[in-house]
Formats: sequence, structure tokens, C-alpha cells
Amino acid sequence: MKIDRYSLRRRYGAVKLKSLLALWLIIPLAGVICGQENKPPNINTETANAPALQSVPQATALLNQVIERVANGPAFSAKVRQRVWTAGREVIGVGIYEQSGGGSGQFNLHVSMHDGDGKHTLQQTSDGRLTWTRSMIADEVSLKRVDVGRLDEWVRAANGTDALSPSLKIGAWAEMLDIIGRDYVLTIGKSHLQSQLVLVISGMLKDESRQRVIQESKLNRWPALYPSHVKVAIAAEDDPETGFGKGLPIRFEFWSLPQDGQSVDADASAGQGRLVTLIELYAIHRIKPPPIDRFRLDTKDAVNFVNETDRYLRQYGIHLTDRQRRQMLR
Repeated sequence: MKIDRYSLRRRYGAVKLKSLLALWLIIPLAGVICGQENKPPNINTETANAPALQSVPQATALLNQVIERVANGPAFSAKVRQRVWTAGREVIGVGIYEQSGGGSGQFNLHVSMHDGDGKHTLQQTSDGRLTWTRSMIADEVSLKRVDVGRLDEWVRAANGTDALSPSLKIGAWAEMLDIIGRDYVLTIGKSHLQSQLVLVISGMLKDESRQRVIQESKLNRWPALYPSHVKVAIAAEDDPETGFGKGLPIRFEFWSLPQDGQSVDADASAGQGRLVTLIELYAIHRIKPPPIDRFRLDTKDAVNFVNETDRYLRQYGIHLTDRQRRQMLR
């Protein structure tokens, strides 16, 4: 049998991207340890962030304010850029994001990546009732759904009213920030990005979170693609060109642990490792809330979807009955 090296390389790359993009909305990863070439500078905070045993209250408060701003703030759109380093190459993803805001839970995120062998896309959209995540990697389609309407209903019935509805913390930036708040020890600082003042939330992965990741990955060592350190830049002022954007996240950095035989970046903190992926939001504009049809995924050609509502309910200590699980199949 003839071995097609190109086919093998493409298949290997697709498997990598499949694993990485699948993790995007849990903790956004899209690359392996980056090399020195073309690496952008990390956010250098003006306040030193020494290792801490628990989160600084001001950092936690700021993170919660940003989640609130995203969930309940005005409608806006933004362009999205993601830079990835994989197999010794830099891969760039571009996309768009828009939301209705105002507590509607309606948003749409679409990112496309070209790795030299093909186009890979990830779309997440929610109409406030159903949140869909659709990825296509090397012609393989994956579709996941969260019944956010029922999620709110069941959490409210079991635990009462929360400060922010669970459905508003599912997907895109709100979920990224919510997970960072749960899994990382947070500190706060400030910096500048191209002369723009930003507040910087930095996080080091908690020991209990690290153990959970190792157990769930079923590996006996730390997964190379999972970040141990994060930095999130929050706009401290409106964009002078648009008069909008204050309080929104504009840059996410995800850093890995150093791997065997690899040195720590000269501009990184001791033990921080290398930049795994960089996500940026730019050209942020306030808009009128789009019609709800903009936030509904066309699933007429969909493969069988995986319903992940149960996974989110377990975070609130709720376990579904067989009858409730059957309801989610409708």
C-alpha cells in the first residue's frame, strides 16, 4: 500500500485542530507551544503579579463586572482575530462577533482558520433559548447544543434566583471569563496596548483545577495544549474613534507550562512557559440589536448533535431524571 505523506500530514493536522477547536469554548486553545518566530509581545503589566494562594478581590470583582457588561450591556459587533502556533507554523483565524445584549442571551460568533491544508470553521450562536456550537474540520462536522432556556428553568427551581442567569454565562466571551474566574487564581494590573489604557486580569491555574484536567484527559502528565496561565486585557476607556468599548475584553492570552527540553520565554514570568494562543477583539462598534433570526443556526443539514445541557447542570449540583433527559432530545 502506498503511503501518501501529504494525506498523513493533513490528517495529523486535522486531528490537532479538531482537538484544539473543540476546546475553544471551554478554554480557548488553538495551538501547541509556539516558537520564537513572529511571536507578539505579551501584556506587560505595570503591577507585578506575584503568585497568590487566592484571588485578589478586586480582580474577581472586575471579572464579574466584565461578564455583566457582556451579558447585560448594549448590542455591539466586533472583528475577531486569533493567532495560533502549531507544527512550527503560525496559523491565523479571523471572524466576527455580534450580540443583542440587554440580557437577551443572543449572540453569534464565527471564526475561520486556514492551516495551509484546508479551511476550518467554528460557529457558536444562541437565540436565548438554544445555544449551538458547530465546527467543521477537514470536512468533519461536529454539532453541540445547550438548552439554555431549560437550564435557567431547572437551576432556578433547584437553587433559586442567581445574580446572573446561567444562560447568560454560556458561550463566547462570557463563558471564557466565567471559567477563568472558577479555575484560576486571579490578580490585577494595568498596561497599555497601542497607547490604549487597559486593565489586566492575570490568572494562574488552581491546583484542584490542574488535577481535574489531568483526570479528565486520562493522561499521566500535564496536557501540552492546556494553559496554566492566562491574561485578559479589559478596555479601561472608550475607543476614541467609536466612543464605545469601555469595560469589554479586547485581548486574551493563554500560556502553557514549559515542556521537557524547552526554555521559558525571556519576556515571560518564571514558570509561565510559552504563549499558546492569542485572541483579539477589535473594530468594536455599538449597533442596533439585530433581528432574532440572525442568531438561529440553520440545522437542516446537521449531523446528529450532542446535547451538553446536562454537563452545565452538574456545575450547579443538578442531576437530571430520565424524563428530563428525554425532553432534551426534542
